[in-house]
Amino acid sequence: MISFRYHIFTIVAIFLAVGLGLLFGSSVVQPALIENLRNQANQLSRDLSDTRAEVSDLKAQVSALQRAGDILPSLDPGTLAGTPVVLVTHDGVDARLLSQTRQSLSEAAVKVVAELSVTDRMVIGDEPSRQALAELLGMAGDTDTPTLQARAAEVLAQRLAVGEPRRAVPPTGTDILDEFLTANFLTTPPGSAAISRGDLPGIGGKGQLVVVLSGGQGEPIIDPQDFFVPLVEGLVQRGATVGAGESVSTAYPFVPPLRADGSAADGTRMVTVDDLDFSVGGAALVLGLERLLFLGQGGNYGIKAGATAALPPLT
Repeated sequence: MISFRYHIFTIVAIFLAVGLGLLFGSSVVQPALIENLRNQANQLSRDLSDTRAEVSDLKAQVSALQRAGDILPSLDPGTLAGTPVVLVTHDGVDARLLSQTRQSLSEAAVKVVAELSVTDRMVIGDEPSRQALAELLGMAGDTDTPTLQARAAEVLAQRLAVGEPRRAVPPTGTDILDEFLTANFLTTPPGSAAISRGDLPGIGGKGQLVVVLSGGQGEPIIDPQDFFVPLVEGLVQRGATVGAGESVSTAYPFVPPLRADGSAADGTRMVTVDDLDFSVGGAALVLGLERLLFLGQGGNYGIKAGATAALPPLT
């Protein structure tokens, strides 16, 4: 028979074993855990230091842009004078970006034939919008949102690159640009002239430049990569001469994806500017479009990754 004393010894032994195990485990695991936490803290500190350095560098670049002043009036407006331009942007675009672009085009004495702004209806956030856009594009009503947006960008690119078609792109017998405007998928941005049906034949086509803008703070009404990047790619693929611009501090990138995509950013039919909310960016847009139009040489200008210079070469 096992005695009561044996049970006592057994229980004491178990507790001693558990205690020793905890002591030994803490002496091994705890230092490893502390070392791991210390390494993570050091990595976070390094990341924070790198981020601060990047912010400091961007602030210095922005300060340099501000000190550059307004150089647009010193440019010769004769080269692009009278050239027809279509400006495409979106509701909620950075006000300074839009204003600086307009000033740049005005100083260049181009002829802005239309300003178009993509509305929040293009987000397709409700079923009526989905059905309406699907009907305009001649697609099934249950088509998913990315497919509808990509198709809408493709159709708009075709319309602006080629001009008013003899027969509509979707089988409705009407101009798709008119349909987009009537259904409020497109509108005109604040400060621009309204577009009448009589204006439509003069919008788009060969010989016209297309300038596409995107940029701002907070959430965009539509992700540039869902609509504006495919739009620019479609324009370039169809032979249009395109300028694409964003603001320095935009919260959602537009220009970098274009520069990263070799199929569109091949340097032959497109100019990108990543600081178009500053005067030097406006000058880069004008000079870049001149170089593109008359020499067939595109380029990427500004201060962000992928830019080759602040301004195009003067020769």
